[in-house]
Amino acid sequence: LNAQEEVSYSNEDLQKYAKVMIWAEYEKERMTKLYNGWIDNDDNMKSARFVEIRDAKGDSVKMGALAVSQSELSAFALIQNNYDSMTASFRELYIGKIKEEIGASLYNSLNKSLKSEEDLRQRYSRIQDSILERKDDSSEEIQDLN
Repeated sequence: LNAQEEVSYSNEDLQKYAKVMIWAEYEKERMTKLYNGWIDNDDNMKSARFVEIRDAKGDSVKMGALAVSQSELSAFALIQNNYDSMTASFRELYIGKIKEEIGASLYNSLNKSLKSEEDLRQRYSRIQDSILERKDDSSEEIQDLN
């Protein structure tokens, strides 16, 4: 964009965007912890074994070489299905929040501009930091941002 085409964003635009992004980051961290907990607490296999099975990506030759037992396969499938369901729900909520709280065109425009405009990135970072400073680290506080 040249100087004439540059879009200006209000602090309110940046705040709306920041609140959704903060929520999304919190949710991603929460989902990662939950997923890792499912793996770590599974009685049928260790974390390293789960990663081996996941990395085989269902390839029958690789799965055969790993000698994956039926109980491991069942445990893996259950964890993976739960994770896939959780991430699908997140995606749906995330898209809904973008549409309802930011607006799709503002989201797309701002997302693109943040990648290329240093001044805008700095403004956004200050606004994001101020929102995070006002909030306690508890999940209720983060979820109540919106």
